[in-house]
Amino acid sequence: MPRPDITAPLLKKLYWTEALSQKEMALQLHCNFTTIHKKMKRFGISTRKQAHAVKIAMQKYIITIPKSQLEYLYLRKKCSLPQIAKNLDRDISIVKREIVRNKIPLRTRSEALRLYGQKQKIKKSVLRKLYYEYKLTQVEIAKKLGRSGSHILRLMKEYGLPTRRPAYYHTKYQKHDFDGTPEEKAYLIGFRLGDLHVKIDPGKHTLRIDCTSTKKEQVALFRKLFARYGHIWIGKPRKDGNQIFVVHVNRTFDFLLPKKDAVSPWILKNSSHFFAFVGGYTDAEGCFWTDHRQTRFILASYDTKILHCIYRHFLKLGIPCNAPRLLVRKGFVKRDGLIYGNNHWSFTISKQSTLLHLFRVLKPKLKHKKRLRDLKKVESKLVKRWMNQNSLRRSSFRNLPV
Repeated sequence: MPRPDITAPLLKKLYWTEALSQKEMALQLHCNFTTIHKKMKRFGISTRKQAHAVKIAMQKYIITIPKSQLEYLYLRKKCSLPQIAKNLDRDISIVKREIVRNKIPLRTRSEALRLYGQKQKIKKSVLRKLYYEYKLTQVEIAKKLGRSGSHILRLMKEYGLPTRRPAYYHTKYQKHDFDGTPEEKAYLIGFRLGDLHVKIDPGKHTLRIDCTSTKKEQVALFRKLFARYGHIWIGKPRKDGNQIFVVHVNRTFDFLLPKKDAVSPWILKNSSHFFAFVGGYTDAEGCFWTDHRQTRFILASYDTKILHCIYRHFLKLGIPCNAPRLLVRKGFVKRDGLIYGNNHWSFTISKQSTLLHLFRVLKPKLKHKKRLRDLKKVESKLVKRWMNQNSLRRSSFRNLPV
């Protein structure tokens, strides 16, 4: 039904002067909302922007928040405007308007940031765990905790947490700290004195450990000892069949630097540490030898003092043996042209009962697969020989005249 009474001046008065909405105008004029909308469009009456419409709506249907409630949340509890709005289920603009209306001073930006930092401060224990245990970088920690890298750096300085050395980052492969037992440390020292070359890298942040061998078992042992601490590089076989294998580790392996013809006092004080050292030295310089008549355990090297120290400590621990003897003098030329630069010494044990006792103690300490195979081979031959000798004794006693 046409509505000639709804004119352009009337619509302008209701919409712009009295600030009614189109819905309110339709109720007042007893017509449909679409009628008002079409009429305004036909008469070219512009509509309000959304921000203006919201402002008018807020003025009409004003929502008040008690001043005491705002003071408690904003001043005493130190809540932010978004937190108050969430707690009261109100829009943040309403909360801000009510704070201003009640003459409660708003925080400055710097005060708000400082308060946020105090409330959200990361604990020292959390930083220590993420940085030292999980090995995360400061950037990774910042990303994980929703902070900036500079914020994490500032907190670490505040807590007195030292940052990692540049060598930790300026390296292609990650290096891990030595975390072995004293027995493992003693074994590595023994193996190093026998077969490894250790030196400080030019940057003085890492060590280079290398070894040369033709044996696959030696490469496997090197991997077993150092693979979890750094990347192992293995060179191609040379003309003589030798291969070089290298690992770069961090400075927690400084105990391998000294190359002295001596056994450290802390190793000699504990029998378990001592036999671990002998196990490492045996894997490098020892052998287990047998034929149809004899069996022997042999340590042969240029380290005179180490061999004599092992000999004296064996006697002290109740393992009877002979003193080391000079095997090859300095300057001797072999058939292949090799000249001995120092006196070559040999420490040998061949007594059956001593060997059996020594093998029981030494077997758990060895890690070289070939040394273990040879030991078990010699041990089984010794046990058979001992059983045969005992059976012969028993039979000879039975045949004696009564």
